[in-house]
Parts: sequence; C-alpha cells; structure tokens
Amino acid sequence: MDKVYLVVDIGTSYIKCGCVDSYLNIIARHQRVFPMTQNQNNYELDFNLFYDTTTDLLKECLSDVVVKSSEVEALLITSQAQTFAAVDENFQPLSEGIVWLDERAVKESEYLKAELSEFPASSGFLFPMSSLYVSKLLWLKNNKPDIFNKAAAFPLINEFLVRKLTDVFFSDTTSFGMSGMYDFRYESLNKKALSILELKEKHFPVIRNAATKGELISEEIKEKWRLKKRFPVFLCGNDQGASACGAGLKKPGDLNINFGTAMVFYSVTEKLTTDLTSEQIAGKYPLGNSYFLLNYESDYGIQIRTLKDKFFKNDSYDKLFQTYQFYPNAKEQIPDVNIHEMHISKIEAQKYTAGVIKYYLKRLKIHLDQIQKIVTIKNITLSGGMMKSEVWLNILSDNLKIPFTLNNRAEAGLLGAIDIYSANRGQND
Repeated sequence: MDKVYLVVDIGTSYIKCGCVDSYLNIIARHQRVFPMTQNQNNYELDFNLFYDTTTDLLKECLSDVVVKSSEVEALLITSQAQTFAAVDENFQPLSEGIVWLDERAVKESEYLKAELSEFPASSGFLFPMSSLYVSKLLWLKNNKPDIFNKAAAFPLINEFLVRKLTDVFFSDTTSFGMSGMYDFRYESLNKKALSILELKEKHFPVIRNAATKGELISEEIKEKWRLKKRFPVFLCGNDQGASACGAGLKKPGDLNINFGTAMVFYSVTEKLTTDLTSEQIAGKYPLGNSYFLLNYESDYGIQIRTLKDKFFKNDSYDKLFQTYQFYPNAKEQIPDVNIHEMHISKIEAQKYTAGVIKYYLKRLKIHLDQIQKIVTIKNITLSGGMMKSEVWLNILSDNLKIPFTLNNRAEAGLLGAIDIYSANRGQND
C-alpha cells in the first residue's frame, strides 16, 4: 500500500491541507479562508471554529479516492506564529483568540521593554513588540483578569490543534521560539517573563525541536473519523520556515528572498543572532541544528499592489515595473500612505511609481548589507508572487551582486514540511 503524508499549513489568509505521496507529488489539496475577524486594529479568532474548519479540511483530504487507497504516514503541521487563546482544563476556549496581527498590547510592550533587559540576548527580538505573544499575555492579565486567572493554558494555534487531535500539549522551538516567552540561552521558558505574568511552566506546552517527536492521533479521533489506524502528528515549525526549507535552504549561507505581501529575507545561520535591528527576527531553524535570521520590509507587496490598483488598473505588473527603466532619474519616493487620495497626471504617476521602486531597491540593498554582517551569503533563491513579472526579475538581476536562482517549486510550504520531517524525525531532544 502506498504511503502518503497529510500536511496542514495554517496561514493568515488560508488554511491549506495537502496530501503528498512518497514521490512528493501533491495528490490532493484543499483550502479554507482563515476565519479571523477584524475590528479596527483588533484581530480575533474563534478557536472552535478554527478547529472545525481545519478538521473539515483534513477529512476532505482523507476522503479523496487516491488517499483512501493509501496509508497515512504522518500528519505534519506548519503554522503562523503568535496567535493564541486562553483555555480551560478541558482545552475549551474561554474567549476569542488573539491573532498575531493584533497590536493591542502597546503599553504592555513598553513595560516589558523596561523589565526584560536581556531580551535581545534570549529571545531573537530586539525588544518585546506589541504583536508578540508575551506582550499580549500581559495585556490579557491586565485587561481581562477573570479570563486570565481561569485559564489552565494559553496555547498557540498549532498547539491547540495538536492537543485536540492527540490529547498531548506540545510545541516546537521554531514556533514557540518566536513568542518572546522562550529563552534560547537555557532552552527553556523565560523565567523573568513567567514571574511578571505570575504563570507557571504548567501553563505552557512541552517544547521540542521541530518534527523530532510526534504523538499518535487519539483513539477517539480514530473512531470518529473511521480511520484505518492511528498515525503520528508532528509540528514542523512556522509557515515561513517550512517555505524556506521547501525553497531549498539547507545550511548556513543560504538565503531566500520572498516578494509577496512583504519583502522577506530568510537566511540560515550557525547560531542565534543577538545583535539585531528592529526589522530583524532570529530563531531556531526547523531543519537540523541551524538557526534563522529574518529581515523584512513589511509593506512592500501591499504598496506595489496599491500602485497597481491606483495607476495601472488595466495594465500588467510588467508595465508598472517598467517605469523604473523608463525614468532612471526619478526621485526616490517613500510610499505615501494616502496614495488612494493622490490625483496626478499619468506621467507624474509613472515617475512616482519609479521612485517607489527605487526606494524598495535601496531597502533591498540595506537588508542584504545587514545580513552579510552576520552571515556570508552563498546561495540566494527568489520566490513570491511578484516574481511572475519578467521586468521585476530583470531589475533584480541588475541590482543583486550575488547570483540567484528562481524558486519554481509549487507549494514550497507543504513540501518543506516533509523535508523537515524527513530530516529531523527521531532526533529527540
């Protein structure tokens, strides 16, 4: 009987479920919209709805004709980081979960910045940002004490899913390592953060390296889903790490630049980087014993798409990027947040667009310089939706000093999870 892998990728836009055979062919793939709600700057999630949505996807994959005639080797999970909920002893949510995009914990972030003086050396962040799990835990303590004090645990979204599927509460160092609650120096929870929050280790999961040890799907799930047998569930780190593995990053010196919603630079390093800027994150790479350094330009893709909608609605992205070639002397432009309200001539719009592209190319070079102070870049791969533009690709060829390859591997995140599982399984901490 052929063996197959189930892979769940919990993204911010979609939850994807794929079924992959032993030859790395995706034989089934389904997705659902990630069911979060937004109220101004607050982003929340019904964790029970999330679980129902994800398990529906899994059952849909399992019911595929090809999958039904195969044997499931393992369920592999990659996920967005930071999103969490407070739960009771039965792992029932006590309130809506808080999504990583949410930045309500501004005051708490400033407080923790003053209290956690060793944060850059221990956490992989320059300071406790308002979007971090640790900051929002403190917000929950300060603003919803009834819920906070009733909670038996505060699982991240991937931890909630595996606990519901296996009855075991565990996490991985890649995902949990991006929470601000993990101390990489001691490979344990941050004791000072625990003290500030007045929480104990029992409130948090067992933490392992990605995909080193799985847990069998529960007997209850086996019976309810009418499975042939129980198969193990593994956490394979966060979605960025899985995509990087799928893009071919294997060892220190490898770098992937993703031109999507953000411009993300994901590089592999030998050790945890502690000399960070505010636009850098460091942590445990899900493959082997390496670490990662992540640089990001958060609004790149958003701004390029906004320019497209405003000035090039009926044209291609190639037309947009050609403005950089047509107006080489255009003045560099920091993107205007009120671009939708701009009323300028077609020529001025093209010059403005050329200036914005020039700005992002400058930022590209700054990020590369920052990375090369920490790691010698040996291999670069490029990925992301913007790479569909031949003009943008040519512009990058002219501006990048290091040769690069284009990552054409479809569904790199799904396949990256299998790379992580294949390399790490059985390597218990």
